[in-house]
Amino acid sequence: MMALPEELQFSFEEKLTQYQEERTMPLLTNIERRALARGAKENSQQNIFDLLEIRFGTLPESLIQTLKQIDDMTVLKQLHLQTISVNSLTEFQQLIDSNLTNRN
Repeated sequence: MMALPEELQFSFEEKLTQYQEERTMPLLTNIERRALARGAKENSQQNIFDLLEIRFGTLPESLIQTLKQIDDMTVLKQLHLQTISVNSLTEFQQLIDSNLTNRN
């Protein structure tokens, strides 16, 4: 059996390791990506609902439906953070309306 020079042996081992990692890396299909995005959106919306309910009690159905129409994760994150500082559900509804108006 022939031995490789140390430099070539190291290079071979690196490439072999990289190849093995690429082969075991799970690939997500488009369907899986969409499902993950939908789950993240629903989770974010639910977190907002939970915080608002803790602070203000039962949420009006109109607020729930309006919030469910928001798909943009950046907007949802911003609204989530704003749930901490709003003084009422009316003020929160105004924030949603303002975000929806700014997006169109």
